[in-house]
Order: sequence, then C-alpha cells, then structure tokens
Amino acid sequence: MADKYASPLKTAGFLFGAVTSNSFGNLLLSIGMNRMPDFGATGLGHFLYLLLTNHYLIPGAALSAAYMVFQLSLFSWADLSFVVPVIASSYVVTTVLSRFILHENVQTERWLGVLLITLGVILVMGTPPNTKHYAQESDPC
Repeated sequence: MADKYASPLKTAGFLFGAVTSNSFGNLLLSIGMNRMPDFGATGLGHFLYLLLTNHYLIPGAALSAAYMVFQLSLFSWADLSFVVPVIASSYVVTTVLSRFILHENVQTERWLGVLLITLGVILVMGTPPNTKHYAQESDPC
C-alpha cells in the first residue's frame, strides 16, 4: 500500500494547483459567459454552438477539470477538514482577480469576508494535513 502521508512540498504543490486552477478557471468561465447572449435570447442549437466556439470557455472548463483532479488527489492523503478550508483560499484569489482583471467593484463587506477567509485558511494551514491512521492492506475493512 502506498504511504498515505505526502510530503509537505507535495501537499503545498497540489494545494497551489487546486487554488490557481480553480481561480483562473472561474475567471475564464466568467469572461466567456459575459460574451454569451442570454440563454433564452437564441435557439438551443445556436447557444451550444456559441458555447463550443467561445475561446474562454474551453480553457476555463479544462482548468476546472484540473482543479477537480488536484482536489481528488489531495483527498487521497489529506483530511477533508484540511483540504476544503485551505482550498477556500481560491475565494481570496478569485476576488482579487475579479477586482483587478474584471474591474468589478468589490464592496467593503466582501473584502471583510475575504479577510475572514484568509484568517481561517491561516489557522487551518497551521494544522497537519492528515490526522487519521489508515488501515494496512492486510487489515480487514
């Protein structure tokens, strides 16, 4: 059985991959969908054609798929209660990207929420990624 404890560098790399692919994937999906007509404003076939030919949506969807692979990989050695809160830092990155790339007006209350998320991520990052001991292959389930 493979060792269920990953190195801190591996964990950090996969967390970085998850956060960046999630944040940039969402950014591209938002840009792409802002260039689409309203769903009811065109026929379904034409809407699907526009989706498939949109230069932002395919890379955005690919990054979203990469995010899922990073997250699933992390679940194979790290606790759910560690992975999900730390990946919440993608909300911070996404808010910054929204403000400076999409030029959204991010209100004070949203920045305060981002600050709370940041503090929560810092707290969780100070804990070990894996707190449970897994059964060996020879052990019954």
